[in-house]
Amino acid sequence: MSNLTSTIFDVVRGWPDGSALALSFKQKAAVTPDIEGGTIVAIEDESGVPVIDRHTSALDASGNEDQPWLVMRGLDENDAEETELLACVKLRTGVMFRVETTEEVLPNDLIYANAGVLTKTDPGSAPALGRVVDYHPDGWMVVES
Repeated sequence: MSNLTSTIFDVVRGWPDGSALALSFKQKAAVTPDIEGGTIVAIEDESGVPVIDRHTSALDASGNEDQPWLVMRGLDENDAEETELLACVKLRTGVMFRVETTEEVLPNDLIYANAGVLTKTDPGSAPALGRVVDYHPDGWMVVES
């Protein structure tokens, strides 16, 4: 599993001036702890308002693909404390990012999400959210989605 609270987390390509779609959302009520940067999330409906919660790769009941997002600025950031909004980038748009990992991965390994954390294990028979581009034994990987 990846440790996404790392200072190693960074976007390599696709944000803020790239092609990835970036939007801001509120965190779903009663989600604890607060969602931080580097977490994989999904948009849910909460009383008609789009909110986010940690994401697990899976096909929904109708067989539709999931749509994961990557949190760029979580509630641990100063600007989010004021706005209560998390800045997110839509995955599967060509964005490339670097995160810490405790898993041993190889370039071209497929990557999924499990409760907001990156893993090479498919937890729900969904399409992968990305693939490993680079891995460093010091504990980080670069993922393209």
